Amino acid sequence: MDRFRTLLIGSTALLSALSASSAQAQAFQEGGHTVSVGHGAVTFLGNLNRTFDLYTDLNYKGLGPLYLKYEYGVTDRIGLGVNIAYATNEWSYRYQGTDENGNAAQYTESTERNTYSVLARFNYHFGNSDRFDPYFGFGMGYRDANWKFNSSDPNGGSGVEVKSLMPFGFEFTLGARYFFTDNIGLYAEVGGAKSVFQGGLVAKF
Repeated sequence: MDRFRTLLIGSTALLSALSASSAQAQAFQEGGHTVSVGHGAVTFLGNLNRTFDLYTDLNYKGLGPLYLKYEYGVTDRIGLGVNIAYATNEWSYRYQGTDENGNAAQYTESTERNTYSVLARFNYHFGNSDRFDPYFGFGMGYRDANWKFNSSDPNGGSGVEVKSLMPFGFEFTLGARYFFTDNIGLYAEVGGAKSVFQGGLVAKF
């Protein structure tokens, strides 16, 4: 009886240890919180930039897309959260026109674009590593884009603003996180979002 009791206690302790080890083995866990900050690359602006090629002294500057993400582990496979993205772009250039007397004149103009989105996100995690966390996810929600035009041409419509016609956004990406420590790592995603590629820092707690 004592030997059986000892075996039972030992087995219970071993199973508990293995369960704890297994729970700590996955980089993504039920009840865990994850926060990511990142930057995107490769957007549709490459094609858009070519529409400005007919102008002279073209200058371009932009910021982003920048990403801020939060995720909560509903299970050890499924995470729900929110993704926020922001980007701004500006093109300034000169073009040839005519003044009110019909004489040739040169004008300066700028086009600004600001866009952001706030999307609810669903992620499915399919890894078993304690460091590497692959996943794919889908997001949908609100997006907005605002265009503003300024021109030195008195007939150029300076100050005109155009809003996005459809305030609906979505994204679908395949991604992975790699944790260098128990809490800090890097993430990367590829797919359809504000950019084709994105990556940055990730923290979990």
